[in-house]
Amino acid sequence: MKSLRLGAFGAAVTTLSLLSLLTGCGPDDGLLHVSGTVTLDGQPIENGSISFMPVNGGSMGGGLIENGQIDARSAPGEMAVQIHAHKTVQVKNPTQEQIERGLTEETVSILPAPYNQQSKLRINVDSSNHHFDFDLKKDGSIPEGMGIR
Repeated sequence: MKSLRLGAFGAAVTTLSLLSLLTGCGPDDGLLHVSGTVTLDGQPIENGSISFMPVNGGSMGGGLIENGQIDARSAPGEMAVQIHAHKTVQVKNPTQEQIERGLTEETVSILPAPYNQQSKLRINVDSSNHHFDFDLKKDGSIPEGMGIR
């Protein structure tokens, strides 16, 4: 059994919510396919999720990140972007109770807050601009052209 921190749980709920919103979306729903890559210090994000929240109102979108590749949908317009990615690590100095209960691993976020809970990422999605490469850094700096306008 693994222990989840609230941040990982919140990201999972967000991802599931987005996927449920997108279920059944077809070509006439007004959403555009969004592709691209997500790396952290040059390394592809293995697994994660990406959310698009319209800055000026409208439909939310999002999708998954696998092997650094984005497969998502978004309404056109200026979008605030949240990216979540996690990894499983060993609990440092687990208590005897944690060991007995099999709670020696936990899931932690690998991305700094400016990419998710405190996102400063912004993109403009339209029919001619729907491929984005997010070159993220451990210091939380915002890639050029993807900041709050």
